[in-house]
Amino acid sequence: MYASNSTPEEINGFIVIDKPKGPTSHQIDAWVREITGEKRVGHIGTLDPNVSGVLVMALGKATKLIDIVHERPKEYISVMRLYSTADTDKIMNVFKEFTGKIYQLPPVRSAVSRQVRERTIYNMDVLEIQEKLILFRVKCESGTYIRTLCTDMGYVIGTGAQMADLRRLSTGQFNESHIHTLQELSDSVVLKKQGDTSLFDNMVIPMDFVFADSPKVVVKNTAIKNIMHGSDIYPSGIKALIGDIHKGSRVAIYSGDNELLAFGTMLVDSLNDLKAVDLDGILSDKYGENNVVRKNNRQKNIPVQKPAKRLHEHIRKPEARDNPGNGRDMFRKNPGFKGNPSKIRKRKNKF
Repeated sequence: MYASNSTPEEINGFIVIDKPKGPTSHQIDAWVREITGEKRVGHIGTLDPNVSGVLVMALGKATKLIDIVHERPKEYISVMRLYSTADTDKIMNVFKEFTGKIYQLPPVRSAVSRQVRERTIYNMDVLEIQEKLILFRVKCESGTYIRTLCTDMGYVIGTGAQMADLRRLSTGQFNESHIHTLQELSDSVVLKKQGDTSLFDNMVIPMDFVFADSPKVVVKNTAIKNIMHGSDIYPSGIKALIGDIHKGSRVAIYSGDNELLAFGTMLVDSLNDLKAVDLDGILSDKYGENNVVRKNNRQKNIPVQKPAKRLHEHIRKPEARDNPGNGRDMFRKNPGFKGNPSKIRKRKNKF
């Protein structure tokens, strides 16, 4: 299936979980983190507790790609319940009416602000109608609320409606053919600890799977070191451009050996003297270990400096108090004196 590009110490890739009804998406995060031992875990596209289906988990460096995958379209299968029966032709016409650009107000309980926003419904297919229940399939833009979609269509139909059930079928190119249960993930980790890594490696989808259909920038070997240190990419460091590349397109950055190094945003339509690619994230450890060694060596050569003493610190030392040249401390030799020396001088001047 897929081979993981992970090391024994870390997991860099995606695992698609078949989320059951009940737990929250954040609870799935915690369970995957506990099962795999990978600290960096995040889900792509939150599912409500009573919703099941495809929940893409990003692990390790793949968490840098969460926003990219989240932008991709999502597909669902849902059951809508009408409050009363309606004419079939009326239902079909409303579904056609809600295909394309629509406006939605997010529900009260949502992770975004409640402002009307535009979303795209790419297609909707009514699969079955049984009295008040409508089974349909929908492919939509990310950020579309299916619960709100059912409510809005119910108003237009004239009967009112609500979402009765929902299951996610895909997120971008991740679909039900990639899913695994939490129990299967747990079993694969147990086998991995016993020396059999085949099942676990087949579950981890590598990061470059996300860029399978994306334009690519192949860089020269001489530019890789600078890129790994965060440098943007200039035409002199580019070896080849693959795919439909234009200004503003997100590109994957590869080495000549077909290793995924980073991702970024194209700044020009054609190569010229200007900066070509704005680097958005680094996905490789190349040269990373050497950087740490050099940094540690620099730190070893830095002399340790003691903090500077405060100006008033000397008067707290016992030897300073016994110094008769210190005029203010002469009054402290008298244990019975509790006044301010400056006020004593002023009083003496009056007599």
